[in-house]
Amino acid sequence: MRFAGQLNIGPLQFDLQAAAPLTVCYPERAYAGFFHAKPTASNALRRLPVTVTRGAEPIPTTEPLFRGGRNWAVWDAGDEWQFAAGFHERSVARWMCRLARDFSRASVTVDFTGDVCVAPLCYPLDQILSWGLLAGIGGVLLHASVAVRNGVALVFAGRSGAGKSTLASLVHAQGWRILNDDRVLVFKRGGEWRVAGTPWHGSGRFAEAHEAPLAGLFFLQQALAERIEEMAPSEIRLALLDVASVPWFADDWAQPTLDTLERLCAEEDTTPSQLVRRLLRTYIEERTGSPWAPESAESTPTSTAN
Repeated sequence: MRFAGQLNIGPLQFDLQAAAPLTVCYPERAYAGFFHAKPTASNALRRLPVTVTRGAEPIPTTEPLFRGGRNWAVWDAGDEWQFAAGFHERSVARWMCRLARDFSRASVTVDFTGDVCVAPLCYPLDQILSWGLLAGIGGVLLHASVAVRNGVALVFAGRSGAGKSTLASLVHAQGWRILNDDRVLVFKRGGEWRVAGTPWHGSGRFAEAHEAPLAGLFFLQQALAERIEEMAPSEIRLALLDVASVPWFADDWAQPTLDTLERLCAEEDTTPSQLVRRLLRTYIEERTGSPWAPESAESTPTSTAN
């Protein structure tokens, strides 16, 4: 097999390979920093070899195990999973992916013309495969934005419309580093919870290939005033389930993901809460131009955990 490219997303690495010479490119700006046209050293915790071939595979005629809207579907093919993507109103899939259940190998058949294969492993396939890989290392994908300041990451989680991209844009204007404004990876490295950006951005289009230690996890809610509230463990569990990507179609993916959420909820925060409060206080003071005063704070509301 010949090297065709390398895709690194947080602790995960996808090694693209092909039987014949193949030129691969990722023109979308979001993948800059994640895709490497040449072998690149990394500190990936889990790697997956992915064989890329050209072709047009028909959609299976059997009912899928799970269908992700009109965009993708998954079939249980015995010793492997089969994923089809990009097939709306088509009899063949734009991408057809097969994944060994033990994650020893994967293959993707791409329906393309010309001499260049554009993004052979991209959304939603790279995200779907990441669910399974993360489950194996005690990680999870959260619907959240992540802002880094003073070397630590604050995660702001919420449903669509909660304000993830809006808050990311606001703090970015104040000098914060935004790794993503919609989907982030949370995992442990060396016994420390960390957060990584992904190429799957929101309306703010923030997507950076970087990771940082987790300092605080916040859940966004709409309100009339800007404030921070502590949350009970039971509230945190429900809030995490609301924003986590849990692959319910596969028990051996879903259960480890739920276990990770439980650990994330139960483990004591090792980062001094004063650090988190100081970061947010600085942001609000810079934004309002006046000293921190919780009872008179204005603008975008948030509620938090940890």
